[in-house]
Amino acid sequence: MSPLLHKPTWRWQLYVVFLTIVVGLFLAWLSNKLLIEEVIKRATTRIYAPLLSLNYSDAGQRAITVLTLDDTDLKEFGLSWPVPLDFYQRLLDGVVKRKPKAIFLDVLFLDNKPKRETESLIGAACRATDAGVPFFLATYALASLSSDTERQLFAARTKSGVPCVIPVRPNVTPDSLDQSQWAYPLRPRNAEEDKDHVALPDSVALSMYCRLNPATCPANTEVPLALIWATKAAPTNAETMVIKDTQGSLSPVCRDVWNWWEVIPGAVLFRKIANMSMLPLCPYNQVIPVRAFKNYGFTAAQLDEELQGKVVLIGADLKSIGDNLFSPLHGRLPGVHVHAMALDNLISFGGKYRENGDFEWHELWHSSANIFIFLSLLLTAGVMVPWNIYKKRLLADKPRNPKPSGPPKRPWLSKARMICLSPFMLIMGTPGLGKPNQTLFQWLLLPSIGVLIYVALGFIVLMMGYYGFLQGPLSIIEYVLFPLMAHFLHMGETFADRSKQIWEALHEPKDPWAHWALLRDQHKD
Repeated sequence: MSPLLHKPTWRWQLYVVFLTIVVGLFLAWLSNKLLIEEVIKRATTRIYAPLLSLNYSDAGQRAITVLTLDDTDLKEFGLSWPVPLDFYQRLLDGVVKRKPKAIFLDVLFLDNKPKRETESLIGAACRATDAGVPFFLATYALASLSSDTERQLFAARTKSGVPCVIPVRPNVTPDSLDQSQWAYPLRPRNAEEDKDHVALPDSVALSMYCRLNPATCPANTEVPLALIWATKAAPTNAETMVIKDTQGSLSPVCRDVWNWWEVIPGAVLFRKIANMSMLPLCPYNQVIPVRAFKNYGFTAAQLDEELQGKVVLIGADLKSIGDNLFSPLHGRLPGVHVHAMALDNLISFGGKYRENGDFEWHELWHSSANIFIFLSLLLTAGVMVPWNIYKKRLLADKPRNPKPSGPPKRPWLSKARMICLSPFMLIMGTPGLGKPNQTLFQWLLLPSIGVLIYVALGFIVLMMGYYGFLQGPLSIIEYVLFPLMAHFLHMGETFADRSKQIWEALHEPKDPWAHWALLRDQHKD
C-alpha cells in the first residue's frame, strides 16, 4: 500500500497542491529561458490556434480592405519600383472619391523625391483630410532615416490648420525562433527610446483604431497584442489573388477554405496523399489589387461598394522588395497584412485585445498573465491531487483477479489487440498492460477517466485564459501546458514526499543518511 494512504488526507493534499503551484510557477518562468520549451510552445500553438478563430467576429473583416500593388499592377500601369509620388496622388484621389473611413499608406519615404511629386501627394493628402478621411503614413520617426519629403508631408496643414498626414510607426519584429508574427507592439519602442522618453507615434493599428473609436481605445497598451490570425478568408480573395501562367490563363495563388482537421499533426502529408490543394490559405482581410481601378476583377460599382465606409490599408506585394512577414497559419504575406490583422483584432474585440504576456516574478500580483497562471495551477492541482489519491485508494482496495494466469485461449486475438493498442503503448508505455491479474477497471477505465479529466481541465484553462483574462494563444498554451505538466509528472507529489522524508531523516539522532535511505526504499516498495 502506498505511504500516501497513511498521511493526513486534507493536510497532505494542501501541501501537495502548494508544491505543485510553486513548481508550475517555476516551470512557467523557466520556459522563457529554455529554447526547447519555446519551440514546443510554438509547435503546439500552431495546432490549436486555428480553433480560436472559429467564433471570431467578422466585424473587422467587414470594416477593412487591403489595397495591394503587385508586379502585375506595375506592368498594367507601365511603372517600375519605386513608383513616383504622383501615382500615389492619383491612387489616393481615386480612393477618397469612394468615401472610405480612413486610409493608411504602408510606404516609407527614406530619400528625397522631386518637389513636384511631393507637392502633388501633399495636395491629395490635404484633400482627403478636408473630405473627412484621415490619411496615415508609415514612418520610422528617426532623424537618421527621415528625408525632406517625409518632413514636408508631416508639416503640411489644411487651410483650417489640421495636419494633412498622420505619422504612424510600422515597426514589427518577427519571432526569433520561427520568424512568424505572433505578437504586435501597439506602442513600438526600443530600449534607447524608452530610456530617453522620446515622444514617438504609436503603431498603425492602435493609431487608426483610437482615431476612429476613441470611446473604446485601450488605455494600457504596454503588453503587445497577441495576433489572432483568423482562418475564414474574405470570399473574393481566392478570385482576385491570381497569377497568369505562360499560356495566359489565370490561376489562384491561395485557397479560401480551411478545414478543421488541418490541426491534426501530419495533415500536410495527408493532403499530398489525397491530392488536395497545397496552396496556402488566403489572407483574412479582403484584398483588392490596384488594377481594379481599371475594372480588372471589379466593376466600378463593385469597387465603390468595397471601399465606401471602409478602412483602406495600401501596401506593396512585390517580389523585388523584402516587405514580407510570416503568419503561422497563412505563410508568407505582404507586410501590410500584419497591420490589417492587428487592426481587425482591435475592432473585433472592441479594444479589449488578447495580450502576449509572459510570466514575471517581479509582477507576481500586478499582471493579468501572472494571476491567470496562478489560478490555472490552483485549479489543476486542486482537482488532480485529490483525484490521484482517490485513484490510489481505488487501486489498493480493488480485489485482484484470483483466477490463475495461463496462456490465452486465442493467441491471435491477443496479438490483434496489441497491434491495435500499439500507438497508445508506444506513447504512454502502459507497463500495466498484459498483467494477468489486472482487471479491466485497473488498466483501462481509471486511466481513461484521468485522461478525460486532463482534457477537461485543459479546455477550461484555455477558455478561462482566452475569454476571462484576455490572453493570446502563445501565452495560453504555456499556462495550460506547464500546470498540466507539473502535475502529470507528479512533481508536486514527488517534492512533497521527498521533503517529508528529509524532515524525518533530520530528526533521526543517530544516522540521518541511513534513515533517509531506509525511507526511500520504503517509498519505492
